[in-house]
Amino acid sequence: MSEIQGAGGDAGVAGYTDLTAAEEEERESPQEQALNAGEEQEEKEAAAPPPDSPETGYTDLIAGDDEPEDDSCPGGLCQKRLFKDYGKKRLPVVTWGPNYDMDKGKGDLIAGSTVGLMVIPQGLAYAITASLPPVYGLYASYVGVFTYIFFGTSKDVTVGPTSILSSLVASTAEGDIYYSICLSFVAGIYMLVLGMLEFGWVMWLISYPTITGFTSAAAIRIAAGELGDLFGIPDWDSDFIDVVYDCFTKYNQIRWTDTVLGLTSLLVLLLLWLLQQLAAKKVSEEIQFYGFTYRYYIWRCLWYVGLMRNIIVVVIASVVAYLVYVNDTYPFYIVGYIQPGLPGFSFSVFSTFKYKWTSLLLDGLIIALIGLLEGLVIAQSFSKKNKYEINQSQEMVALGMCNILGSFLWSYPVTGSFSRSSVNSESGVRTPFGGFWTGLLVILCLLFLTKLFYYIPMATLAAVIIFAVIFMINFCIPVRMWKSRKMGTVCWVVSFTAVLLLGVEWGICVAVVFDLLLVVAANLYPTTHVHDMGDGVILVEVDSGVNYLSVNFIRNKVEEALYWERKRFLFSSSTSVSAIIIDCRKLSEFDMSALEGFRCLSEDCKHEEVCLLTVGLPYNYQEDLENLGVVLPNFSTTDEAVLSAKRVNTTSYLETCDVTDSKQP
Repeated sequence: MSEIQGAGGDAGVAGYTDLTAAEEEERESPQEQALNAGEEQEEKEAAAPPPDSPETGYTDLIAGDDEPEDDSCPGGLCQKRLFKDYGKKRLPVVTWGPNYDMDKGKGDLIAGSTVGLMVIPQGLAYAITASLPPVYGLYASYVGVFTYIFFGTSKDVTVGPTSILSSLVASTAEGDIYYSICLSFVAGIYMLVLGMLEFGWVMWLISYPTITGFTSAAAIRIAAGELGDLFGIPDWDSDFIDVVYDCFTKYNQIRWTDTVLGLTSLLVLLLLWLLQQLAAKKVSEEIQFYGFTYRYYIWRCLWYVGLMRNIIVVVIASVVAYLVYVNDTYPFYIVGYIQPGLPGFSFSVFSTFKYKWTSLLLDGLIIALIGLLEGLVIAQSFSKKNKYEINQSQEMVALGMCNILGSFLWSYPVTGSFSRSSVNSESGVRTPFGGFWTGLLVILCLLFLTKLFYYIPMATLAAVIIFAVIFMINFCIPVRMWKSRKMGTVCWVVSFTAVLLLGVEWGICVAVVFDLLLVVAANLYPTTHVHDMGDGVILVEVDSGVNYLSVNFIRNKVEEALYWERKRFLFSSSTSVSAIIIDCRKLSEFDMSALEGFRCLSEDCKHEEVCLLTVGLPYNYQEDLENLGVVLPNFSTTDEAVLSAKRVNTTSYLETCDVTDSKQP
């Protein structure tokens, strides 16, 4: 499918180029054409419509909405224009909506319907993971996708319940429906405020090793919590340590009927997934070598069959459960009654704030951060894959609005789903409007099909969850990092262990704190090399910035060099060190503490009659030191500094340093 989209994008750009060239030929003369080429080209690019392709078209609609400045206002920044630009930023739908056409609508219909059939069984399963009645998974599956149409900047992201947020809700709300819904409201407020304040950079504080370790551990916890339903064991715990204990104490409660059905469901899901992978490969080969033959359409249909594996397995298992039902005896644990219809708009659930507002504020903050982390990583990955731009802060606003509005319609916390977003992208979605068809299918299901969900086996839903999260577990990443950056593996292990043993909310806090401590440690102890250049000249190389965290460490290194020979001769009163050179070419910062540290170093060197020189110290830092009364000889290269330092006569220290002083801009 990606090949088709890529070809369409190239064709759109090529057609636009040909059109521009044809118009240029109609000009009066080559001389005029040469004089006005730049101006004409700018006018045509401003007026020309964006290329109509899945990848490039959506990008231009979102990012290429610049307009000519209004000459009637100073600088073109009149109040009306400011409001208009801010409106486009906060409501991206007004940018791509006017250019919506039937071609985009066709792609959105196919992709949105495909995701809708996928989210129904997943929503039921994730609600059970959240320790809520299954219907609440459907409530959470349609409000977010409708809201994201207006506020989202990614065409691929589909918003709804996810395994990680569902497990977080289970651990914080403990089955309390009202508390779960209030969590959605509080988390949404946090997300909205962070987005409006342009705090998208907050997510940069979490490193890649920490994210991957967190994801793998969370997936294991989720899968372990579903083993009870998979094997038909009642009263199964969700905490990983309790799960390990239950494996040794409750193995005698396994029901063979649920076990057989659950393992069979896992096997069928695996086979259908393999069919999807094979069909995707064959579709690509058919397009590349043979074109749109009948074999292409056969493999394309098989690809959709594999894509719909969740709904296929759930339907087959429900039919089996219905057929073996005998005289009010159920051989399987089933979902049971699901209330039909849509939930009403209600404020009554927020009465929980009266009694639990402190815990709501804390739990809501954790869920907001995890939800933003999950949603922004997904949006960013698909924007890079399909080559279009997103606005991270606006994505935070969109997720916040999805949770706030959803809380009034009985939805628990939601964020972007990687599995459904992947299917959305592969199915050829063109704009965020694909979410409309996803939400419509969920609403139709709530209105007319809830009676059919009565016989869905719990073992099958557990199999759906386990198969969805099993691909999130990746032990190859820490092995690969060990070969290049061993500290990355340490971060991964800390994150993985903390989340696995302490839980998602406390585990991620420990992992982030460990990440920040490593950053602080890297600044406290920057990489510094000390070299003896001979003839009493010592070279100190600093490989990072000098700030209030690192200045004392660097100062200690220089002082060690200052007393290099003195320590060697049992702390005698004499020293043979004549000059110390500090290589500043790699300095990235130089704060006030660093300036004060250099001033103290200069005084120490004067006291010991040792010349202090610098290499590559930026001109503005030299001026800052001069304002503190410190003038240091500065050279452009290390060789120049070493040659000059070796000519230093310790008996005429001050005169020599004054002569060699050369400020390098």
